[in-house]
Amino acid sequence: MKSHGEYCPIAKSVEVLGERWSILVMRELLIGVSKFNELTRGLPGMSRTMLSKRLRELTAIGLVEKLDGEYHLTPAGQELRPFVFGLGGWGEKWLLGEPDPDELEPLALFWHAHPRFDTSELPDRRVVIAFELDGRPERFWAVVESVGCSICDHDPGFDVDVVVHAELPALYRVFYHQQSVASAVKDGQIRFDGQAALVRRMPKVLDLLNPAVLGVDASAPRPIWLS
Repeated sequence: MKSHGEYCPIAKSVEVLGERWSILVMRELLIGVSKFNELTRGLPGMSRTMLSKRLRELTAIGLVEKLDGEYHLTPAGQELRPFVFGLGGWGEKWLLGEPDPDELEPLALFWHAHPRFDTSELPDRRVVIAFELDGRPERFWAVVESVGCSICDHDPGFDVDVVVHAELPALYRVFYHQQSVASAVKDGQIRFDGQAALVRRMPKVLDLLNPAVLGVDASAPRPIWLS
């Protein structure tokens, strides 16, 4: 890491976190991801070699520690929580426009979105939501149970309660609060099939909880990927 040659806390912080991918690695660790393979799911554009390098660097400077093959934040790393999520809130407000086709990665989108699905009004039983993306081969399943919501990219073998048909750009806009679920449904960009009572609840499920919920509450459920 190159020094700015300036005795300033902002300059020192940029030297630590200004390297490409560093803040995004911290983002994943802050939402509770700790295993190397799970980190790669949230960072699909990052090579495994680069991820290993950044983890070594973040460990060397005292933000991350490795224990039993998993990566965990130190107290210094945890204190970055409000800054990383605050940066996300600022970017959501001022920088996000129409998503570029090259930026559309459904695996990463569902990985980051599914812990924030608002499942508070779903029945007290397993609820399975299948997502079919218009014009794309990928399909995803969200499995909502009492322990939280998990996501997988293959059929989990449970009966599906609701199918969400969606255009991927619309899901990006909805999940990042650039478009309302109601607007996407009205425009035909998102459609629901299933039991009427559950379909009525889907807009609330997709109206994601603020990421600060996961950023502040240490008891919030970790992302789960069914394998």
